[in-house]
Amino acid sequence: MKKSQARVDARVRGDANYVPELPCRKGHALRSVSSGSCIECRRESENLRVSKNRLSYNARKKRERVGKLPELAEKMKVVRATELPEQRAIRLKKAKLAQREWRANNPNHVGSKQAKQRYKKNNPGRVRADTVKRVVSKLHRTPAWLTDDDHWMIRQAYDLAALRTRMFGFAWHVDHVIPLQGKYVSGLHTPVNLQVIPATANIVKANKFTPA
Repeated sequence: MKKSQARVDARVRGDANYVPELPCRKGHALRSVSSGSCIECRRESENLRVSKNRLSYNARKKRERVGKLPELAEKMKVVRATELPEQRAIRLKKAKLAQREWRANNPNHVGSKQAKQRYKKNNPGRVRADTVKRVVSKLHRTPAWLTDDDHWMIRQAYDLAALRTRMFGFAWHVDHVIPLQGKYVSGLHTPVNLQVIPATANIVKANKFTPA
């Protein structure tokens, strides 16, 4: 088998990867100098192997990470000691958003359920206050002139959210396009002000409203 001159030249230069004269059978154009294998094909094969046995892969990675935790903690201390206030604010905001998205996408996760139960147990007054506030707000923002058809359409929106949650495997919410408790503008609890969107998008949107 003829040696690849591109691989030979890359090895001389000390490069880790090289572009061969011909792509692989899948059309990828980057190979490893050490093994000569296609990097993209190898990545696809690894992803397929991991997806077939995700629990075993996660358990192995967790075991590997446990031994590195002290070293990682020391590295993070050094990084955060030199972190600017603006960088810290951005990092915390991203982390908080990532946590909200994960909880919205994993509502039935054991850890998520336990966290919700602990919060409700430790903050019964606040939970009740938030629930009552939401109910009262919706009642106050529901016009008396809504017809039976309007109320039927509202129920259909919530049925659609539940159906999409079962179909797609992640949570969907009924969102008020113009929030009921917006900072500058408040909408009504009417069919034309409702939209069914993924829970992550609803959580990110919060009580904000951006005019088109």
